[in-house]
Amino acid sequence: MDPVYVRRANQPCGIIVSIPHGSSRLTGEMDANRRPDAILANSDWFLNELYAFLHDLQATIVSANYSRYVIDVNRAVTGGSGNGYTTSLVYSATTFGKAIYDSPLPADVIANRLDTVYKPFHRRLKEEIDAVLQTNRIAYLFDLHSFYIQSDADVVLGTCAGRSCSGAFAQLVYEAFASEGFVVKIDEPGLTGGYITSHYGAPDRVEAIQIELRYTAYIGKRAFGEEAVAARDESLFRETQARLLHVFRRLERTLVRV
Repeated sequence: MDPVYVRRANQPCGIIVSIPHGSSRLTGEMDANRRPDAILANSDWFLNELYAFLHDLQATIVSANYSRYVIDVNRAVTGGSGNGYTTSLVYSATTFGKAIYDSPLPADVIANRLDTVYKPFHRRLKEEIDAVLQTNRIAYLFDLHSFYIQSDADVVLGTCAGRSCSGAFAQLVYEAFASEGFVVKIDEPGLTGGYITSHYGAPDRVEAIQIELRYTAYIGKRAFGEEAVAARDESLFRETQARLLHVFRRLERTLVRV
């Protein structure tokens, strides 16, 4: 399978959407090497389906086809392999601190994941950003995620403390979500923006912002723990999806005029 899915809009409006953690698919190598009792929690569950309406807008979509547990494309290459999932490129433990493997992964396995999954994702994302900049003065990069414990807001916008995008752009995105009744916060601890936002964001050319949606806003109004989420509240999911469509339609209309 291609490690990255790309959909380029027929008439790009300058909006690029990245979804780095939306898949729970494992490579055959990882499935063979991992502990069978390891619970691979905290994926961005159902996110590709939630944002499926983006295919009807003039947005370019770049989505990882493999799980963050194979290799995290939202981490710097210098992250290496280790227990700390917030900085590690290849996790040796789950987000709940449980061992994924019985022994450390060999260097050649990590190198192969880097070459076959990580690098193709970033190569394609950069290509799409460059393509937009050929016909647009500014590219607008929305890095989509979901979360549970770090905040009680429905939506947290990450701007890397104002370094990845302009204040005007952050306010525009804030107002688009707030207009649909979402409780929105900016740069909450732990949700200030990851590698994709910080690496590609350059407000004079690429306005990059991380958008984190709380599980309770679209999966179910319940507590979430160490689990692989398999079910959702369908009514809540569809209601939130409709609100998100309104948000992105508003952003598309506004940004096309900029």
